[in-house]
Amino acid sequence: MDRVIAGGFPRWLVGPERGGKAALTRFGESARFREGLYQVGQQAYAWMVPNGSWGETNIGLIDCNGQSVLIDTCWDLRFTREVLTGAATILKRSPIEFVINTHADGDHCWGNQLFADKTIISTQACIRQMHHLHPRSLHALKLGGRLLRRLPFTRLDGFGHYMAEMFAPYDFRDIEITEPGEGFSERKEITVGGTEIVLMEVGPGHTDGDAIVYVPKERVAYAGDILFVGATPVMWAGPVRNIVAALRLLLDLRPRLIVPGHGPLALPSDVAALINYWEFIQTELHQRYLRDMTPLEAAKDVVFSAAFRASPFAAWDSPERIVTNAHGLYREWGAKLRTLPGKLGVMDLMRQQAALAFALPGATPGIMHNRG
Repeated sequence: MDRVIAGGFPRWLVGPERGGKAALTRFGESARFREGLYQVGQQAYAWMVPNGSWGETNIGLIDCNGQSVLIDTCWDLRFTREVLTGAATILKRSPIEFVINTHADGDHCWGNQLFADKTIISTQACIRQMHHLHPRSLHALKLGGRLLRRLPFTRLDGFGHYMAEMFAPYDFRDIEITEPGEGFSERKEITVGGTEIVLMEVGPGHTDGDAIVYVPKERVAYAGDILFVGATPVMWAGPVRNIVAALRLLLDLRPRLIVPGHGPLALPSDVAALINYWEFIQTELHQRYLRDMTPLEAAKDVVFSAAFRASPFAAWDSPERIVTNAHGLYREWGAKLRTLPGKLGVMDLMRQQAALAFALPGATPGIMHNRG
C-alpha cells in the first residue's frame, strides 16, 4: 500500500493468505492492496482488508504504552480472532483494554463478545441500534439464499445468489450481540497510557449512531463507514448532509492518514472524491425524482447514464448500492414511498440491489453478479 507516504508510514507488518493466494480477496477478486496489519504511526495501526466490499472491514488498533484500544470488531468471530493473531506481538505487551465501535452494523461490532470483560464505548445512538439485526437472521438468509438461487422459477434466484455470496465468507453462528457498556453523545475524550483519543459523533448518516475516532498525537483518523474508498458508500439512515458534514470534518482535522471503514488508506483526495459522489448522485437522482421515477428506476437510469459511466464512481465496488441511497434521498425529498416495515423493508431493498447488480455484469465483486 504505497499510495500513502507520510513519515515512513504505512508499513505492512503481517497478514493472512487466502487459500495460499495472498493476492485474492475474500470474494476471490484480485486484491488492490495487501491484506493485514499496517503500522500507520508510532502507536497507530490498522488491519486492512481488500478490497473493501461486504464485510471486508478495516479495524483500528492503538498501542497506548501497556494498554491497547481496538477500533471496531469484525463480522464474525473467526475474522476477529484473525486480527488478534496478526497483532499478537503488540497485544502481548499492550493487551486490549478498550474497544470503540464506530457504529452498529454487524461488520463493525459482532466480534464484541470476545471483549465482553473490557470497556466497550460507542455513541448512545449506536447502543440503541445494536439489535436492529440479529446474527441468526443473516445465517438464515445465507442458507435461504443458497436455496433460492436453485429455484429460477421463483424469480428470486438472482436475489438468492446475491445474498448467499454476500455472506459466503462469514460464519454468523455462535455470535452473541454484545452492547457497549459506555455511551456518549457529541464528543468524548479519553486518555489511555498517556495517549489522547478523541471520539466525535457524526451521525445519523450512514447509520443512526456514527462516530469517528481521532488520535491528535499521530494525526491519524479512523473514519468508520462515513468513509468508503474504492467502494460505493451506502446510506442506511441519512440525511446525506450529515455524511457530507462528517467528511468535511475529516478534512478540517488535517489528518496525516485516514483509515476508512472500507477500502485502502485514504488521502484527502479520497475524502473529496466521496463528497463528489454524494453531490453527483443527489443532482442526478433529483432530476429523475422530479420526473416521477421510482427510486429503483432512477438508480438504474443514473447508473446506465453516460455521465455516470464517464465518472470514477463507475469503477467502484458495488455500484448497485445506489438503490439504497436513492431510497434514502427520496425520503429526504418528501416522497411517500410504499415500503415494507422493518427487516422486510431492508430485504426488499437488497432484492432491488440484486436486480441492478445482475444488470451490471462488469461490476465488482464479480461473484455477486454471476449466476455461475
